[in-house]
Amino acid sequence: MNRFGDMKARFSGIHDLMKFRVTEILLISTAYDAYVLEEDGMLIEQIYHHFNDLSIPFIPRIHWVADGEDAWEELKLRPIHLIITMSRISDMSSFEVETKIHEAYPNIPIVMLSYDRLTPEIIARIRAISCIDRVFHWSGDNKVLVAIIKYIEDKQNVEADSKLGVQAILLVDDSPAYYSQILPTIYTEILTQTRYLVLHAMNIKHGLLRVRLRPKILLAETYEEAMEIISKYRHNLLGIISDVRFPKNGVLHPQAGIELNKIVRENIPDLPFLLQSEEAENAAKAEALRLDFLNKNSPKLLQNIRTYILENYGFGSFVFKYPDGRVIDKATDITNLERIIRDLPDASLYYHAKKNDFSRWFRARAEVEVADRLRFVDTENVSSAADIRAYILKVLNGYFQKYQSGLVLDFEGLSKKDMENAFIKLGTGSLGGKARGVAFMNGMIAKAQLADKYEDMKIKVPRSFVIGSDAFEKFIEENKLYSFLATGPTEAEIAQKFTASPLPAGTKENLLVLTQYIKCPLAVRSSSILEDSRILPFAGIYNTYVVPNCHADPEIRVKQLEDAVKLVYASVFYAAPVQYAKNADIRIEEEKMAVLIQELVGEHYGDYYYPAISGVAQSYNFYPYDPLKPEDGIVSLALGLGKAIVEGERVYRFSPAYPKLNPLVSGPKEYLEKSQHAFYAINFKDSADITLRADEDYIYKKLLISQAHKDQSLEYIGSTYSVENDCIYDNIYQQGPKLVTFAPLLKYNRLPLRQIIKDLLGLGKQSFGTDVEIEFAVNIPKDKSKPKEFNFLQIRPMVVGREAFEVNMDEPEAFWCFSHHTIGNGSYQNIHDIIFVDPADFNLQNSVQIANEIGELNQVLIREGRRCILVGFGRMGTADRWLGIPLTWEQMSRAMIIVEVDLKNLRPEPSLGSHFFHNLTATGMGYFHIQYDNQAAGMLDWEWLLNQPVLQQTKFVKLVRRQEPFRAKIDGRSFKGIIYK
Repeated sequence: MNRFGDMKARFSGIHDLMKFRVTEILLISTAYDAYVLEEDGMLIEQIYHHFNDLSIPFIPRIHWVADGEDAWEELKLRPIHLIITMSRISDMSSFEVETKIHEAYPNIPIVMLSYDRLTPEIIARIRAISCIDRVFHWSGDNKVLVAIIKYIEDKQNVEADSKLGVQAILLVDDSPAYYSQILPTIYTEILTQTRYLVLHAMNIKHGLLRVRLRPKILLAETYEEAMEIISKYRHNLLGIISDVRFPKNGVLHPQAGIELNKIVRENIPDLPFLLQSEEAENAAKAEALRLDFLNKNSPKLLQNIRTYILENYGFGSFVFKYPDGRVIDKATDITNLERIIRDLPDASLYYHAKKNDFSRWFRARAEVEVADRLRFVDTENVSSAADIRAYILKVLNGYFQKYQSGLVLDFEGLSKKDMENAFIKLGTGSLGGKARGVAFMNGMIAKAQLADKYEDMKIKVPRSFVIGSDAFEKFIEENKLYSFLATGPTEAEIAQKFTASPLPAGTKENLLVLTQYIKCPLAVRSSSILEDSRILPFAGIYNTYVVPNCHADPEIRVKQLEDAVKLVYASVFYAAPVQYAKNADIRIEEEKMAVLIQELVGEHYGDYYYPAISGVAQSYNFYPYDPLKPEDGIVSLALGLGKAIVEGERVYRFSPAYPKLNPLVSGPKEYLEKSQHAFYAINFKDSADITLRADEDYIYKKLLISQAHKDQSLEYIGSTYSVENDCIYDNIYQQGPKLVTFAPLLKYNRLPLRQIIKDLLGLGKQSFGTDVEIEFAVNIPKDKSKPKEFNFLQIRPMVVGREAFEVNMDEPEAFWCFSHHTIGNGSYQNIHDIIFVDPADFNLQNSVQIANEIGELNQVLIREGRRCILVGFGRMGTADRWLGIPLTWEQMSRAMIIVEVDLKNLRPEPSLGSHFFHNLTATGMGYFHIQYDNQAAGMLDWEWLLNQPVLQQTKFVKLVRRQEPFRAKIDGRSFKGIIYK
């Protein structure tokens, strides 16, 4: 195991770093000294900027006191983390207060800040005072206060933080005047480097990690103190800056620094070591030892130290050189470093690898795991530069994969934007519900190590990009769209206005870059802050747009992507979400929209593009039949894009607990008739240069199953119906019509689809603490050498609600409707209206008109603020008009209970798995399913209903109303429901 632990542990352990913070400082000084130190507010400003620039929430406060009495009062009022005393050296008795404080509070560090000239004799006297931890010299630059604060924090934190890989720079010097000058200089360079790394962090958490992993600065005044630090933290040192003369064995030793270097060279030969001295003759000694040297008397000393740190500690850009010093190139970030290394001349590659420059550069960026792996490149025994190059690139590729896996990355700070498994955030604000769920499961899949669990299939989230919700607000405000919306425009007018309005400049720029990196079709999906919540999922209420992203002209591609984002924004203000929000007592103005842009999963088949399998899986089954149980869950599968499932068309359903159990059909011929007849794909040839519009359906191409057979995409999911034998063969190599049965997967387990679904449902249910629904797509490449991929697309909590409270179903009252197949729980009161389709006039040929007529009567209820019971035939809300009534949400938004009734020649499976169905359960609506010719399982008294007083009617639909309310009850535990007369 790596010494510093897994990368994920480091991310999750951010709060274990820098646990000690100096936030409360007690300053003991005269009033004048405090004023001089403060410089009329400049000190507070200096401290604020140093900390605020790095988004550090702990900005220290200074509490000034003039004497011991006030100091004791402050210590009683609040916890103090650092005491700075400015007692006069001329009056050594003045340390009586500090001594007593130290005795009472031995864990609070006390630092002396002196104006006086500090001679060796005075320093010796101060060191003899046990209550003083360190003495610093005040030369008028208040940066020394920041250096003192950081030094004390580093000293307290280094032991714990070093175990997590934090690096350190050791300064060895016994002169307070000197180290009071040089410490602020080193800290300034470290904080500058940290600010740069934060700007280029992959996300906010990564940036915070880099702040807390910044190198520590340790200070030693004696040889023994320095050796103790080197021995303890040898694996954490970035470098040593040492004076030549300082105490050893209790006396000033003229060559202590050189002797220290000798020990370091024997133990850590590649560690940068800088000698400094006021004595010019030490320069020759340093040169003879091939050591870097700086003259303390140089007028450019501080500038020279900055230059040395940048060149030797890996700060700033990586400068690629030949061994003779000629510069080849510079890498400003890790992606550029990787690019340059691929083509770097062998001589330069060998030169930098031998000097451990690559390791040092990563170490300065707090990437300790990578630094450790690059530190041990054996340049002496490796056979060729090509092997060194291959090893370094392998380490870098592992770095990218680790950081990308399971994390949300910030687009602004990311250089390598074309990587696999990336989940990238564009801009600021919320991810929204849908994207948040995907991001969460992306992390959970990585944490549970599911990605490569199965040999035959890779589990992943397709490349995803989220435009934060702040861009939506900015778009609305910059284009003054709330004023426009207040005029009551139609949906067409809203779409036209939104697409004509420009996106914020930053969003436009990000989308332009995105289209340059991503060359596949994109699904542009809503991700509102309310969407996929535990209470209101808003499932399918907002629009999703597919962008083909295949045109040769990049301007057309980015225009299509921009328009798709704008149309998602526009859909917030369409009738369906407005009515949906109103039903839930939510103002649509409260809604904020993020946008999730995902790689559209699929494979090219000539001009067509579609996945082998799309699916929706639920951990709870509302319609179990023996031997199925509700907790076994249910899965809906379809060939092609998932539109067939979410819009309630013919698809294949199975229980993960019984994958080999055939559907409830009377025989092979009925199986063929009820199986999926058509599937959805994208036609690249027809859609490459389309202009997007509000209607999202125009992009899809509906194809017959025979087309998939021509495309050779049925191998894992298809079967053949034999007309001669009236039987189904579980392969596609027989003569006869093809049908989608998924038998090769579910019966013969050619791919571990069932096991993966069970894993993800279990992980989702455990993580959310409730039943969940997931959407996925499986890609089976035509190229057999490429891995098959299970792509996780979405997760949302299910609103089951079956255990809310017990419902007494044994009341002896007359009823006009009951069913053993219901959804919901509780009593439904105050319903005075019923909208129902007249059975005498119902014909599927009129299903679109019937939907419109229901919508017309629904508007009557909207105006009057009433709710109703809605009764119709077949599947309600289906997109397939031949399976039932193709209602949209706004056409039935006032329904409190929905009753789906089967007919002799119309017996589709219930609306399970569709967006319509999910919103129905989430909004607390009741649902009844009345099977044909099965009165034991359900019944509807048509004679009674047709005799109710009609308030209004259309050609096919009636609205009845009575003064006395209709009462309904549903027991969510037994799935029984009843509506009383």
